[in-house]
Amino acid sequence: MEQQLIALVNEQLDPQSSTPLYLQLKQGIEIAISEKLLVHGSVLPSERKLAIGLGVSRVTVVKALAELLEQGLVVKKHGKGTMVSLPIHYNLSGGGFSSQLQLQGVAANRWLVRELIVCSSELSTPLELKADDTIAKIKRVRLADNVPVSIETMFIPERYLPRPELLEGSLYSYWRSRDIEPHTQEYSLSIYEPTEEEAKMLEIFHGFPLMKITLRSFDKLGHVLEYGSAICRSDFYQFDFKVQVGAK
Repeated sequence: MEQQLIALVNEQLDPQSSTPLYLQLKQGIEIAISEKLLVHGSVLPSERKLAIGLGVSRVTVVKALAELLEQGLVVKKHGKGTMVSLPIHYNLSGGGFSSQLQLQGVAANRWLVRELIVCSSELSTPLELKADDTIAKIKRVRLADNVPVSIETMFIPERYLPRPELLEGSLYSYWRSRDIEPHTQEYSLSIYEPTEEEAKMLEIFHGFPLMKITLRSFDKLGHVLEYGSAICRSDFYQFDFKVQVGAK
């Protein structure tokens, strides 16, 4: 990646241009980000390596990185250097994962479970069903730009997902096509330590802190549509939400 980055940025540099070299370098790195050569968490070459590889002064590199730092496109981390910072902005009141991430990158699923199961006594209360009712279970690893960022496990009354094995993309898009619309959602957030298997699926080390979101959705009549949780990489997500204060 390092040589590809230097080659791409080098193509953008023109010493004869009226645009200062540090701005050309900054723009070259922005192009590398837009073309997905650099993604969230990518570590840039050191200032020295960039200066030598691009044939510019270290002062030029420092000024370019300072501009990117001010824009929030990179961060400096002790022991790691300068890293690209493009966290997933996930609006807790803004719809499903797939629809939101399509605006920020390429969203994909790695399916683990899509099946009908018998509702347990533990799930019957949050789903407001009887134990032994049939429910759908879906479990998947969520990917953004081919990087695993979360593991989602959801339980859904059978009438709202009678053929879970046929679900391919967005659950909310599937619901919209059948005039099923979430109206109210309850969230609970907590810190979570992954199991060894979960850490492996998310390509992180065991003990890496994750954010766990527990969700329950209702339609406008108050019927429970889904209940479950997602464990999310805390280095990839930025959770946003909006609350109206003093509503009558």
